[in-house]
Amino acid sequence: MFTSKISIILSILAGTSLFFTQQLHSALQLRNSNLWRGVEISSGLIYTGYVSLSNENFYGGFWAGGNTDGSYKEFDNYLGYKNKHILIELWDVYNFSPNADYNNKEFFNYNARETGRLWDLRAFYTISNKIPLILGWSTVVFGRDRNQENTSNKYSSFVSAEYPLYKNEDEDLQVNGRVGYGFALNNTNGEKSHLLAKKAGFNEISLVISKKISLWDYKLPIGIWGMWNPVGNNAYLQFSVQIYSF
Repeated sequence: MFTSKISIILSILAGTSLFFTQQLHSALQLRNSNLWRGVEISSGLIYTGYVSLSNENFYGGFWAGGNTDGSYKEFDNYLGYKNKHILIELWDVYNFSPNADYNNKEFFNYNARETGRLWDLRAFYTISNKIPLILGWSTVVFGRDRNQENTSNKYSSFVSAEYPLYKNEDEDLQVNGRVGYGFALNNTNGEKSHLLAKKAGFNEISLVISKKISLWDYKLPIGIWGMWNPVGNNAYLQFSVQIYSF
């Protein structure tokens, strides 16, 4: 009896210690569009934000986005692991915009044939500090990424490479270049499309500029993102500003 009480007390103390080693993070951005892997998810006055809890290697939280006219609504959950070179995340993506052509009214529906969500598994590897090339692979492992018969998942995937083309810490300025290729691992019955494009190909070529502008004693992070999609024959330009972060 005494031993079991000691075990319970130690478990509570260990859990309390683990809780207080966590760090809470949050940020809010305003932007003129929401871009993702070569696609413009929404445009207008967009707000996006997140809240996360993390320790040295593990983290989790939620991300949300919307626009002022109510035509775009998204709420995502995510878990992640990171170390010096590797970052792995699983995102539970739920875009419940009113005009969606899929199930956008049942958040807790996890039936593969009916759900409106996506589980997006993401992995990134940074070569080194001297060669800061980031290689990425993402695959939709569950959800509305289905074939035309709704009998199996397409496992739409996106591989990318990103590199800082220019960085000046004195000016708080950085320019990154990124290129991404989209495809499906399991296209059936002659289908060629994947989740974000009508066929496999380079559906994202991006130039991302980030800078902090000094306003009195506050530094305001701004972003300019030019994105070209050769597969979709589209191009987009995004402006963003970060309202707060901690």
